[in-house]
Amino acid sequence: MQSATVRRMALALLLGVAALAVPASRMHGQPSRTTTLPANIARGQRVFLQYCAMCHGDAGQGDGELAPQLRERAGVRVANLTDRVEIARLGRAGIHNTVALGGAHAGKSNLMPAWRERLSRQELEDVVDYVARLPDLSPGITSTTLRAYQETPPGEPAVGRSIFLHQCSVCHGLGARGDGPLAASLVAKQHVRPRNLTDSTYLATRSDRDLFAVITQGGGATGKSNFMPHWGGYLTAEQIKDLVSYVRVISRTAPRP
Repeated sequence: MQSATVRRMALALLLGVAALAVPASRMHGQPSRTTTLPANIARGQRVFLQYCAMCHGDAGQGDGELAPQLRERAGVRVANLTDRVEIARLGRAGIHNTVALGGAHAGKSNLMPAWRERLSRQELEDVVDYVARLPDLSPGITSTTLRAYQETPPGEPAVGRSIFLHQCSVCHGLGARGDGPLAASLVAKQHVRPRNLTDSTYLATRSDRDLFAVITQGGGATGKSNFMPHWGGYLTAEQIKDLVSYVRVISRTAPRP
């Protein structure tokens, strides 16, 4: 009964959103790309924001307004469309099939509606093109990393400090101000300055999930410098959560789940 209620709620909202204008504030996920994207991708972005973002999120990371309710009440995890591995596995044909025919016809949740009868042919093709490009347009947290973040309890700052001193201080410095032994070389030769992790102004704008993703996946995969290595293959999710909690202490910022 609870699942049926969520299904009706989700589909009602998805059907009803067509009557609503997209507020300018909904564009914050990708504010400057609309004017520089190819025409079909820009059109697809507009379709995505109007019809898809309420579940998948403005940037396609599976964090839209309805995502927590779908997960809690129906046990459905909204797809993270910036996951390069999953999007590559589907390919354009698989994406088209899922969007056009709905989740039930693609081996996924039947709460993913079929859009073939609700979008024009041009809108459908454009939004499929846009979703196929999302891993490049919006580097972000992968589904595997997101799952690890969600399933791992908060870390211990004291443990994180020990890991930081052994693994991170060579670039970020013992005091975490971006002045470690390798920092000068990175600045001079690569024009890259390690992040000052005591910068509370900047760190206050980052969620714990953002920090977890950067440490796990590395800078290149999250829209930052390639010289920030990925630690997901070397540290456990628990250790990375410890590092995140330590960064919160040294930056004097509150946790932001």
